[in-house]
Amino acid sequence: MKPILEVLTWVTFAVAMIVSPVAWFRTVRAKTRIEYWKNIALFAAPILLVFLFANGAGLMPEAPTPPPTPPSAQEVFGRMPTDQLILLAAAAILWIGGGNVLFQMHNRRLGKKWWQALNPLDPPFKDFNTREWLILGGLLVGSMGLGALAISLGHVA
Repeated sequence: MKPILEVLTWVTFAVAMIVSPVAWFRTVRAKTRIEYWKNIALFAAPILLVFLFANGAGLMPEAPTPPPTPPSAQEVFGRMPTDQLILLAAAAILWIGGGNVLFQMHNRRLGKKWWQALNPLDPPFKDFNTREWLILGGLLVGSMGLGALAISLGHVA
């Protein structure tokens, strides 16, 4: 069974090397939502099949030791002063929330659909007007200022 899976791995890999880049290019040029999702599936399916067959053939060795466990959120944030937590949360809310509102307004102004913003060959900044650049700069300065103030308030004891 393993030799069959190895052959399937290499055949699927060869197919994925051709199909996936073409599907990605067609994804970023999609005009409809159905076309977009169809090409995303054609992009991802061959890649996932390569990993599935390689794992079944034993070509993906398991890690010899378990990875170290990351600290819990309580261990990271539990020792911070309340003021520091509030300022960090405010910085995150300002940057993420404000950025999402800014890009939603930008896409609405241009008449773009939500999925067209995912096109990596069509960056949104090229169509920004002066007002949007000023808002983005304000979001950057505001969130970095809140983050710097939070860091200066204290450190983890």
